Amino acid sequence: MSTMTRRSLLLAGAAAGAGAATAGLVAPGTAHAARTKNLLLAGQFGNLSLVTPGGALLMYYHNNWQWGSGSWLGPFHRGDGFQRFSLLASTGINHTYDNLYLAVDSSGVYGYYWSYLANNGAGAWQNGGAPVELAPRSWTGWQSLKFLVSGGYDDGIDRPDGTEPGSIFYTVDTQGRLYWHRYVGVPGVNGHWALNSGRQIGIGWNGFVYVTAEPEGTVWGVDADGNLRWYRYRHARRGDGDTWEAGAGTVVGTGWRGGTYGFQTVQSGGQGRMYMVDRDGDLRWNYDAWYRYEYPSWYYQTDPPKIGTGWM
Repeated sequence: MSTMTRRSLLLAGAAAGAGAATAGLVAPGTAHAARTKNLLLAGQFGNLSLVTPGGALLMYYHNNWQWGSGSWLGPFHRGDGFQRFSLLASTGINHTYDNLYLAVDSSGVYGYYWSYLANNGAGAWQNGGAPVELAPRSWTGWQSLKFLVSGGYDDGIDRPDGTEPGSIFYTVDTQGRLYWHRYVGVPGVNGHWALNSGRQIGIGWNGFVYVTAEPEGTVWGVDADGNLRWYRYRHARRGDGDTWEAGAGTVVGTGWRGGTYGFQTVQSGGQGRMYMVDRDGDLRWNYDAWYRYEYPSWYYQTDPPKIGTGWM
């Protein structure tokens, strides 16, 4: 009797026409990122996606994402037509190959869910791949948006308050107001917005070039001068307050825009890991071991390593 691991299940999906496993540096070829606000979709904990200019959604999995080395799985072509959306974000679910995608266009906010166990382990979209409307644009926190930010997946483990596991997202509107959202479950199946979703938790966020976050509440913003600024939201799991840890706005890095590398996007990979695409389209990786605090401890003080090519 044989057992199917998560890795072998994903590879089975590749055999069904999705893609192939690739070791070392990944060269996506034509998989250049879409003209969307978030150019690289980091679902966190190893899950990454790209949308090509033609609208194809390509999924990757970064083995050993914790240390910026190891092989890759993908690209897996999961669907088309995603160029219609002006904003996209994703979360990798509970350290698996499942991904929840939020997508925004002028008509509303939509959800897609990829399940790696569906279709006898070959993987499939829930709801047949049809978008599920999750909110109209008129709802608080979804109007006139500048950023849609993945805050990653909170698994709810060791949570005495009984908060359901769910995916955290932040939005920033053109006036700079920052909002918290948490989505629980699968769109169109058992999904719903958690209590307090749409709560305004900050102002002045429209001055950033990039904003990214992770599940425990650390939020980073890259300003026009290339400074990486640290913030930590104290209510990231439940959205039941608007207070931030002391040290909010502390500069924890420089040169994150322009400078030596000319980063075109900065995305959190979860637990202090960062993915950055430089001016040459190379995907780079770094790790702040003290990401919970305003005093950084970067694994690479200079020259973060290339872990992929052709990503932009």
